[in-house]
Amino acid sequence: MSTTPTNARDTAASRETLTDLLGFFYPIHYRIGMELERRMCQGRLSRQQAAIIWLIESEVGPHGWIRRKLIEQTLSDWFETRNSHVSQLLYELSSPPLSLIEQKTNPESGREKVVALTDEGRTYFNTMIDAGLAYFAVLLPHLSDDELRAGIRFLGRAFGPPSLLGRRY
Repeated sequence: MSTTPTNARDTAASRETLTDLLGFFYPIHYRIGMELERRMCQGRLSRQQAAIIWLIESEVGPHGWIRRKLIEQTLSDWFETRNSHVSQLLYELSSPPLSLIEQKTNPESGREKVVALTDEGRTYFNTMIDAGLAYFAVLLPHLSDDELRAGIRFLGRAFGPPSLLGRRY
């Protein structure tokens, strides 16, 4: 019988536990995550456009401005997309018939653009929330509020607080 000193590895999750957790990745990402995105896009936006709307609102909140460069970096990480494609997405979101965002030159740096939601964009964001909540109501009716809160606590400890923490729509 070997004994090892107690350290961080002794308290970390076992390989078996982490393998069980890994088994949830594809079902959650593709079956649940992709369907959630589809519903939140409501047939009006692409996944990338919806991600931009979500990013703006979750990063800066109502009436806030976000640096365009942050949008470009985040979408590049999430979707492996080029800045030229992000420019096209932002153009589509700022133009009729969508008109969900506005872009302007950053008053602190004339070489940089900032982006915010329009009133229509904030309204659309709220419909995204409603669509997501409706999907969860269909997907998770078998779970109690306490069970859902336990899952939220787990995810919060594992990945940090939710991006809409404290906001009620």
